Amino acid sequence: MFDTTFAVIENEKQRSELAEFYSEHKSRLYAIALSKLHNKEEAEDAVQEVFSQIADKPEKFFEVPPDYRLAYADIMLKNIAVDMFKRNNKVHVEELSEDIEDGVSPEDSLFDGIGHSEMIEFINNLPTMRRNVLMLRCFFDIPITEIAQRLKIAPATASKHLTLARKAVRDFIAERKNRL
Repeated sequence: MFDTTFAVIENEKQRSELAEFYSEHKSRLYAIALSKLHNKEEAEDAVQEVFSQIADKPEKFFEVPPDYRLAYADIMLKNIAVDMFKRNNKVHVEELSEDIEDGVSPEDSLFDGIGHSEMIEFINNLPTMRRNVLMLRCFFDIPITEIAQRLKIAPATASKHLTLARKAVRDFIAERKNRL
């Protein structure tokens, strides 16, 4: 199945590198997907989707330095797994209008009127290392020592990037709150 996925990549070197990357990391990515989705078939589908997306736009994957490609694939996998989980486990919420004061939803009050897309854009614009550490820690719940190992940095450096990323998010929320 992955042979056909990789066949769409015209560059032979990239196709070979991606096949090697797949062989090296497929078991690990599957284990992560399984831990998030708790379903073997969905976990396999999530891993396949990661490589399908990479094959669709290989230039994006190969722009990432080789040492960061695994973290990049991890983040893609997490996003795909979250989307799959949400799609397959929709929860019906009853109308909460009587619990909402002055038309402000609980989510809006939590982030002081900052929209989801605005927060995502802010996080995406953080310096690369801070963004990667923040996402791996907050979304994957990966220990700081493992993040440091994956990103090939010292654990103290990873902790510092996490602290700075969290501070930036707090400052962003505070700044937006002051503007409102």
